[in-house]
Amino acid sequence: MNIFLNSTGKQENTNCISKAVSLGDFVYVSAQTGSGETIEEQTMTACNKVIDAISSLGLKMHHLVKFTVYLKDIELKEAFLKTFEYFLEEPFPACSIVEVQGLEDHALVSIEALGVNTLRYEQRNTESSCSNGCKECSGHCHD
Repeated sequence: MNIFLNSTGKQENTNCISKAVSLGDFVYVSAQTGSGETIEEQTMTACNKVIDAISSLGLKMHHLVKFTVYLKDIELKEAFLKTFEYFLEEPFPACSIVEVQGLEDHALVSIEALGVNTLRYEQRNTESSCSNGCKECSGHCHD
């Protein structure tokens, strides 16, 4: 057992794969497959599964710096991106989009991600930016 590796729980329908693992500041998210009838529905469900996979680590989508997207049909790329962009903010992550022959459960999309846990740096930055010098206000205190 690796005591430095933390898991966020098992991937759906598996006994030996984690949804996400963290090792130090690095986070690795297993490919999350979409469900639904359309690429838009499947993109939304896959993204929500990614969010769920990292939420127990206290992380959000902006902590993910690289995505690999597997599409059943590369012609779905533009429709995928129109939905995917709702889950992202600047600075945008790196992303590779790959067409594959098949995905689990006949899915149209599967998304995996790599991230960096910057929470301790964000907290330190917030504390140092407090105008009143306190440590409890998260930088939002008033005189």
